[in-house]
Amino acid sequence: MAADPLDALRLPVVPVDPRPEFAAALLRRITSATTAGQPGPASPVPPRDKPTVRYFVGDLDAAIAFYCQRLGFEEELRSAPAFAMLYGGGLRLLLSVPGLPGAGRPLPDGTVPRVGGSNRITLQVHDLTAAVQELRAAGVPIRADVSAGVAVRQALIEDPAGNLVELYEPAMGYHERAQTP
Repeated sequence: MAADPLDALRLPVVPVDPRPEFAAALLRRITSATTAGQPGPASPVPPRDKPTVRYFVGDLDAAIAFYCQRLGFEEELRSAPAFAMLYGGGLRLLLSVPGLPGAGRPLPDGTVPRVGGSNRITLQVHDLTAAVQELRAAGVPIRADVSAGVAVRQALIEDPAGNLVELYEPAMGYHERAQTP
């Protein structure tokens, strides 16, 4: 029998290795959203209260280890070698490897996403000085040490792919926008 000529156009199948903790974490998330009066899993309107950031990384395993071990994120999903989804402090962080299927695939003009850059996520910490000291001791690159910003103290660190992560500690007078019901 002849091979299907469409096989050349099909993307490779990337297996997803679910972790047992994933189902438990998903159940917690669904239960807390439903009990808080927010749309449950059957709602056609997805909740929009969780910001999402995508970073392109060269080494998926190193990036996952960095965000989970150093910054307290939880791994929700890993589809090696191309993608991982992490959660931390209300932020969903998507990690993608350039040149691989999914968000890492080349754009129509041939441009391949690249790692690093000036975009960054910002994470609030309770004691910025202690956090920077701990990260420095662990060998995490500190791109900009603790300095005063507008209503915050901040520092810039670098993940294993060269992406910037801004850590900040609120100063007197800092406030968040009130959440609307």
